[in-house]
Amino acid sequence: MGQLRPVVKVMPILAVTYKDSGAASDAVERFAKVVGPVVERSEAYDFSTYTDYYRDEMGPELSKFFVAFGKLIEPDALVALKHEAMAIEDTFRVAGRRRVNLDPGYLEFSKLVLSTTKNFDHRVYLGRGIYADVQLRYRHGRFQFNDWTYPDYKARLALDFFERVREVYVRLEKEDRRVLGEAYGVDA
Repeated sequence: MGQLRPVVKVMPILAVTYKDSGAASDAVERFAKVVGPVVERSEAYDFSTYTDYYRDEMGPELSKFFVAFGKLIEPDALVALKHEAMAIEDTFRVAGRRRVNLDPGYLEFSKLVLSTTKNFDHRVYLGRGIYADVQLRYRHGRFQFNDWTYPDYKARLALDFFERVREVYVRLEKEDRRVLGEAYGVDA
């Protein structure tokens, strides 16, 4: 029989798709109040070159960037983070249309997980209408993608960003374990 083990904390990330850079910055600032300070931010890129999925709702010529936050969380907090992101998105709506799209997820040692409200064969239901989707797997010293990985997550800009973030995560997670070990008088 298996034994329950302590859950390894993860690093929250956020993908921000937008038309209005001011709304995007404000949305990240609001999200940071929940998940802690921004520790890494990617360059913005032309998201429209990868897909037109949001075109009808948000218009053409959308941009996107990624953000990582420095307060480690338990993985099951992803459900609450997705609900928080949707609430923030709603505050920026104009005539019912989003001006910013926020996709929270997390990074840990072996993978990058995104949250979504849409079910599919490779997604796992977490609760409260939210599913988990493993976009990238970390193997043999690099991120590898799946058949379903979004095209922009395969791009060098995204892979370089998540590799940098993983290095920060490894340091933060080690420090988190050390502090926890000291608090409980055990070696971490």
